[in-house]
Amino acid sequence: MATKFTLNPNPTFKIDVTIPRPGQDEGKVTLTVRHKTRTQMAELEKELKAQAEKAAESGEFSNESSVAYLEQVIESWNIDAEFNRESLLMLLENYPRAFDSIATAFTKELYSVREKN
Repeated sequence: MATKFTLNPNPTFKIDVTIPRPGQDEGKVTLTVRHKTRTQMAELEKELKAQAEKAAESGEFSNESSVAYLEQVIESWNIDAEFNRESLLMLLENYPRAFDSIATAFTKELYSVREKN
């Protein structure tokens, strides 16, 4: 049954993210994420791109731009560690595909991209 449509979406929603783990089955994480408008998403993506280009020019790799993006998107998670900057850095250091997995799942849900069975 369809629910009543409103112009103001819920400020947060949950997504399940599958993160590849080397030598193990993929891990599943449930995130509570913040709704973003199209304008907010464009600004976040612009900032991420600018920071990534700056890092590439300097020749120094850093997860800082990814962490900054995720801090704006994620409100909480069901991982066995408090959600904070240090835990995000540890996640990205230990699981290199985590950022792509989270960003893709978030974008798909935000833009309601549903995969067909």
